[in-house]
Amino acid sequence: MSKDALGIQNLTKRTQFLFVREGLRAGRPTLSIEARRRAPGGYVGVGFTASKRVGGAVARNRAKRRLREAARRLLPDFAVAGVDYVLVARPAVVDAPWEGLLDDVRNALIRLRADLAAGGREGPRKRREKPTESD
Repeated sequence: MSKDALGIQNLTKRTQFLFVREGLRAGRPTLSIEARRRAPGGYVGVGFTASKRVGGAVARNRAKRRLREAARRLLPDFAVAGVDYVLVARPAVVDAPWEGLLDDVRNALIRLRADLAAGGREGPRKRREKPTESD
């Protein structure tokens, strides 16, 4: 899909983030990207998050600014229409070299595109059970 035809909208509500969390995930050293198909065709939804593990407010805001810019550059070329994405910052994103961050985002988006095309697992994730003392 061309850059002009791909509409990108921000995810703003908690329910949107929780919906995407149940989908596919691709992790890299600087970030994790979650994706879930919403509808065939249409716009691309994108959200950004950084937990306190990333650092204080200044570090979290910087991490999200860097992820926003990377997404602005790469989503038009690598996103799938009708899919929502959430970019989750990891602590390494704050100090990562810019080109390294772009490579991580690009590679994760390519992986998710392949998984979505292959009909990757959609729906609720199964939680790993904690081993009991009898194990």
